[in-house]
Amino acid sequence: MADFRDRKKAMEDQYFQDAERTLKLKSRHDRLLAKWIAGLIGRDDVAGYADEITDARFKGGGDAGVLSKALADLQAAGHSISEQDVAAKMREFMVEAAEQL
Repeated sequence: MADFRDRKKAMEDQYFQDAERTLKLKSRHDRLLAKWIAGLIGRDDVAGYADEITDARFKGGGDAGVLSKALADLQAAGHSISEQDVAAKMREFMVEAAEQL
């Protein structure tokens, strides 16, 4: 019975470590994306914009919410970057974020 409890504890620990890594990865991704977009739209407050991107992730349905916010902000600033281009950049930033961790 002790073996079962040990395995259960190990699985729970692994689950929490994986969840923490995922959260860090997405946070880093969002900061990289925010830095890129802030540069394009002329926003000086990159940290504040990164918080807005993170809010879009949690309130707007994950990556779809982030993509939607990014496109809306780029369009509002007069940029005509396609959804596919922004999505491709998001994938690049996810790879970069994973390499940084």
